[in-house]
Amino acid sequence: MSRITITGYASLDHVIVLDGDVKPGRTTTILSRSVKSWPRLGGGPAYVALAVHAGIPGAAIPISWLGPDDLGENYARQLAEQGIPSAGMATIAGARSPISVLAYDQAGDCACLYDPGKLGGAGLDAAQRLLIEGSDWVGVTIGPMAVTDQLLAMLREDQKLAWVVKNDPKAITPQQSAALYERADLVFCNGRERAFLEDARAAGRAARAGQIIVETQGRRGALFIRGEENHFVAAEPVEVTDPTGAGDTFAGGVIAAIMKGETDLEIIGRAGNAAARALLLERKAEES
Repeated sequence: MSRITITGYASLDHVIVLDGDVKPGRTTTILSRSVKSWPRLGGGPAYVALAVHAGIPGAAIPISWLGPDDLGENYARQLAEQGIPSAGMATIAGARSPISVLAYDQAGDCACLYDPGKLGGAGLDAAQRLLIEGSDWVGVTIGPMAVTDQLLAMLREDQKLAWVVKNDPKAITPQQSAALYERADLVFCNGRERAFLEDARAAGRAARAGQIIVETQGRRGALFIRGEENHFVAAEPVEVTDPTGAGDTFAGGVIAAIMKGETDLEIIGRAGNAAARALLLERKAEES
């Protein structure tokens, strides 16, 4: 069975829906909040791993960093409850576990407040390196700059790389983005981030042979680009207030299909849609 390790920042999410804008000197009422778990398992590595696990049980291991606190224990417990191993979660002395407050308005727009938890110079420890070395695929979501450099240096030629793009200057440099674009077998981005990739191409970076770029277009669906082949896969929208993690979940569904040997872009896209739709239907049930 193929295996994948997914690196990036962890987060315990506190999701709320507000009755209006937050303004100084005024109380804003919370209309609803996530009830299944508070705080809720979050972060790119967890969402991608959960979707891969749904398609290939036992195939995904998230790689991230937590503090030696109750929140860190909560995170590991929620992973275990979902059948995801926590062997790739490193505990950093003196840190605190990362959290997010995701405040949605009734129109579905979101303000995100993120506490990275004083992770300092988080890097890959020996156990995490062993897990990555033993995997067939490596997934990269937004994470510490030092880890991106470590991954790029240690990847074997036979390992596949999936990159979930996020243009965050605080976490990734243009040079790292160009190197990831050049090395990745599978790239997920939105329309704005696609332009970001074009900058790497304009700088003379050549994409890896057979690379697939997936440009997500929200409720419409996603455009799959492989060489000269362009194929659009329509989505089946689900009306929810809280779509947190849907993009990473879509990526995990796509990755799982490819890991199982699928090559047809329509079928691969439908697998991503099915994963994201399952997450959103679960959220819709919680909201009703």
